[in-house]
Amino acid sequence: MKTSRLLIDGDILTYRTCWACQTQVQWEDDIVTTATNLKEVQAQADAMIAYWQEQLGVKQLVICFSPKGGKYFRHNILESYKGTRKASQKPMGYHSLVEYLKDKYSYLQVPMLEADDTLGILATNGECSRNIIVSVDKDMLTIPCEYYNMDKEITETVDTKLADYMHLYQTLVGDSTDNYKGCPGVGPKKAADILKVPAWSRVVTAFKQAGLTEEDALVQARVARILRANEYDFETGEVKLWEPSRA
Repeated sequence: MKTSRLLIDGDILTYRTCWACQTQVQWEDDIVTTATNLKEVQAQADAMIAYWQEQLGVKQLVICFSPKGGKYFRHNILESYKGTRKASQKPMGYHSLVEYLKDKYSYLQVPMLEADDTLGILATNGECSRNIIVSVDKDMLTIPCEYYNMDKEITETVDTKLADYMHLYQTLVGDSTDNYKGCPGVGPKKAADILKVPAWSRVVTAFKQAGLTEEDALVQARVARILRANEYDFETGEVKLWEPSRA
């Protein structure tokens, strides 16, 4: 019998919880230290998870984490991927909380895959009749699933048609945070106009009009693609790169 489960973005849960619990203590005019209470951090994370379980009426869950090191399969497609992100210090208690959550809850962390990809694979592998992704990442709109926005506290059903549309949309507009540029000169309004007929041929035309090639468009599309179950082999660790439909 298939069941329902929550798929929780562990990167966001951990980062936000640790920042919320971190405090600064000023000893003298020029001396400030940062402190955190690990028990408080753990209790806060447990409380958030329990809240989502109650709100969504689902107990079973998997927490997904990105691997340490920041090296992902997308770097093999686009070397500059996330290249503009400056190294930043994690909030206090971050690594301790990750280990605590791994010890207490079911989790998945896969080499070379970001948490987004792990969420996408689990959401589309058919193991459960209902999967609810808990996150705030707009990339979740490219995955066929139920998506619960933890900030807005609303659930949206993303069908395959919408997920495929949003993937092409991201291909066109790019993502400055992740440092892939999309199609030059195409912003949200123009992308929506291009995708009034959501076809790969229209995406390619936009790239060619910008002086680029279909191969350039394909690089952007593959970086923008959040993996689905049929695009990853757990036995070999092989990613099946996205190919456009020629229909």
